[in-house]
Amino acid sequence: MLTQGMMAVALLLQGAQATPMTPEPIAMVETQDDPAALINLGVRLANAGEYEAARAAFEKVRTMRSDYTLETVDGRWVDPAELARTGLRMLDNGEFGVARTDLANR
Repeated sequence: MLTQGMMAVALLLQGAQATPMTPEPIAMVETQDDPAALINLGVRLANAGEYEAARAAFEKVRTMRSDYTLETVDGRWVDPAELARTGLRMLDNGEFGVARTDLANR
């Protein structure tokens, strides 16, 4: 973070426009330790086409030890590792896709 701040200041001093630095998808996975957040992150990344980072998120959850279950949107209570395996299967089967616009569907 300090390096990024120093780079932004240097660019401002040179007259360049500062652009917010967004973290790389894989870095977002590496810094997260909550299985529920990682599952959700994996889904968001997969839908955005960041398949490698999504796979890393699901793999991380799959190898985590958790003593609880997560509630799914349909009301089931599922082990996080099972949700991660489902996410990995969906990646392997190409079930995630970059969102299309109406124009692209024509």
